[in-house]
Amino acid sequence: MTQQLLSSKVVVREEEPRVRGIPSAPTSVAGMLGVTERGPIAQAVLCTSIEEVQRSFGGFTPESDLLLAALGFFENGGSHLWVVRTVHFGNVSDPASATAVRATGALLAPGAPTPATITGTLAGPLRLKDGDLLLLSVGGAPAQGATFHGLPAMVQASGATPFALADGQVLTLLFDDGTEQTVAFAAADFADIAAATPEEVAAVINAQVSGAKALVDTGVLEVASDSAGTASLVHVTGGDANAALDFPTGPVTGMGNVADLDAVTVVEIMTLLEAALPAVTGGEGAGGVLQVQTIDVGQTATLQVDPTTAAAFGLDNDLHTGSDAGATPAVLLEGKDPGGYANQVEVEVRPPVAGDPGTFDVLVIEDGSYRESFPGVSMDPGSKRHVEKVVNHATSGSVLVRVTDQGLPGHPVPPAQTAQLTGGDNGLTGLDDQDFIGAEAAKTGLRALDRVLDLAVLTVPGRATPAVQQAIVYYCEVVRSGMVFAVLDPPAAASAAQMVQHVEVDAGLLELTEHAAIYWPRVQILNPDKPSLGAVDRVVAPPSGIVAGVYARNDGARPGGIYDTPAGVDNGRMYGVVGFETDEVLEEAKRDLLYPKRINPLTTGPGMPRFIDGSRTLKASGNFPYVAERRGVIFIERSLKQGLQFARHKNNTEGLRAQVRRTITAFLNTQMQNGAFRSRVQAKAFFVDVSDALNTAAVIFAGKLIVRVGLATNKPAEFIEILLSQDTRALEAALAGV
Repeated sequence: MTQQLLSSKVVVREEEPRVRGIPSAPTSVAGMLGVTERGPIAQAVLCTSIEEVQRSFGGFTPESDLLLAALGFFENGGSHLWVVRTVHFGNVSDPASATAVRATGALLAPGAPTPATITGTLAGPLRLKDGDLLLLSVGGAPAQGATFHGLPAMVQASGATPFALADGQVLTLLFDDGTEQTVAFAAADFADIAAATPEEVAAVINAQVSGAKALVDTGVLEVASDSAGTASLVHVTGGDANAALDFPTGPVTGMGNVADLDAVTVVEIMTLLEAALPAVTGGEGAGGVLQVQTIDVGQTATLQVDPTTAAAFGLDNDLHTGSDAGATPAVLLEGKDPGGYANQVEVEVRPPVAGDPGTFDVLVIEDGSYRESFPGVSMDPGSKRHVEKVVNHATSGSVLVRVTDQGLPGHPVPPAQTAQLTGGDNGLTGLDDQDFIGAEAAKTGLRALDRVLDLAVLTVPGRATPAVQQAIVYYCEVVRSGMVFAVLDPPAAASAAQMVQHVEVDAGLLELTEHAAIYWPRVQILNPDKPSLGAVDRVVAPPSGIVAGVYARNDGARPGGIYDTPAGVDNGRMYGVVGFETDEVLEEAKRDLLYPKRINPLTTGPGMPRFIDGSRTLKASGNFPYVAERRGVIFIERSLKQGLQFARHKNNTEGLRAQVRRTITAFLNTQMQNGAFRSRVQAKAFFVDVSDALNTAAVIFAGKLIVRVGLATNKPAEFIEILLSQDTRALEAALAGV
């Protein structure tokens, strides 16, 4: 708006800058996924020191390479590390299926008459068989209860046999809540595909489907779901082969009184039991176990499980009685996180040394040592010192346990006692690659890092399987649009020849990506925790955490440090490394096997520190095949992406394109001075093109502004070649004077 000048004055107006500043994107924020002693599952937690890692995720354990890798990261210069804990999941698409279990216990207080209670030992859901019984005797009466039934969904082929199939025909099916599966019929699988027997068809189906099975009963071809119960489903959805097989095409469900006999919930159990036996009630006890109790209370209340009850319920056959005024759980104790670590935790209650007699002190003991103290807590929910508010406080509360007030009448104070937590499980049984890979919707595994927007480096310490390493590469290059760089570990105890086999054949990494680098061998470090890791002086650790720390150290050493190759006796020095898993890496001939396969050795030599002796990504044929080169370009790309947001939705005019060109040029000039390019002459170092040749009328009408940027990036001096010859200058001078 034009300002009307009414009298003589000095007027100041601010103009939009012709050159916008581009902020530098972070380069060394690392993500690390793996097994830990404790901590939140499938949640990324930012840690800025090894002490913070241990506070959130516990200490060193034989099952975990992550803590050793995190130690190496911080020792070598790292400062920002997002840690994700994984365990085994029944289904990685369902975070609630994590198999780690919290340890539990209780603080008792004098209470009212209590019912007879039976607490199971198995966490639900429970795996039952058709016809399993749950029978209880209440108050000495004859045992009564419920029978659990479940039959699978099944369809039968009613087509004329033998079936007149043809080569290449398919059948599509869906089982339970899974995705559609396709069975392809090939002539090679039959003696005569035009006269296919039910047994031959069943064999072909069984070879290609999961979650169901085909069988032949008295000459009839049947397909049945592997699950049993009302949620069991078989649905033949189509396929030209069904013209001959003639399966029913509508969905067919199973039968029974539970949804899935392999996963019967505590709610389902109690619904059937209470309907058959009104004298009992119950639900989930601590840790998700089945808990049944009488409606009646006092010493006359009794409850006993009949011996014919299936063992799958996890119930004993002892006689359980109530109490006229027995001790009652006043405070439920649980491990703050799921895991077996809390099986070593006790909670002690002491009367207060001074103060309100209605309060008490809570002390947390781990491995026999006092770790935490919460004095003067109260059972009054209205108090600022209520036990839940104090012990469960997000910042000042316990890192080992959490508590739940059971809300007893009168809020009785627990007397002096010590309660042991039990039943915790680390959830590592069945741990497989999928638990590390995870699922997008559930944000498990690698996908827990999706919310870390400034993630720059990714490691999965010690999990050097082909499936996981392929998934890491896909995550960095595709899911994160090439804006994250991966550091890959070698398999454990791999020789030089085995390492080449792994990269070239087993994992298929050679020439796969320039967004990852792999290092060999694993390294030896001083044992940081002999009580946990054994009485040895040295332990073997994956190198990925150390290498990521070296990246961070170089990035922060100077402006433009990301352009310096993180290798060599200076920039590649590894702190904390006292040896290597194999001394093969000290042999030049062995290193000569590795480097052509894009494997970066870790080595040393006489008078040298232990250092990174390689600077290659996994792909030689890419645009930027070296580690510093690729990471430098990622930094430039991320910075430009963030710094050019101002241009979005503005009119695509010559003025806007000129401003974009000036902004990019100014940023790249700074990077040139920081050593990003092979020359410090702008014309030789880079170019920025926003010309009309790129931004034609068709491009502009499509809502696009195209910028082409060319970068003359640095290449490392991988090989130093020295030419030696006899010095004949004096002889040549003498001959020249003759």
